[in-house]
Amino acid sequence: MNNTVLAGLIAVSLGVFAQTLPSRAADAPGAAAPAAAPTTTCKDGTASSSTGKGTCSGHGGVQKAAKTTTCKDGTTSTSTGKGTCSSHGGVQKAATPAN
Repeated sequence: MNNTVLAGLIAVSLGVFAQTLPSRAADAPGAAAPAAAPTTTCKDGTASSSTGKGTCSGHGGVQKAAKTTTCKDGTTSTSTGKGTCSSHGGVQKAATPAN
């Protein structure tokens, strides 16, 4: 074998080997930690890392987060309509819409 073919075979072998090794970039000093995958809660209580169309399709659909309203006395309510917190001093913070 000539040197060019031998060098090519070694380079390809090293390339394949390097691709099978786990990445060590996260271990480098100052490297950011990998971001946690967002989780979606299904209606049956299971969790999924998927967020696209069809998420939880085999689990009853996606469970929506409950909207909460905080009253001036510190209590919370899932009600968001007129009269919410009327016997608790009124609304302290308006409800925030679920994602």
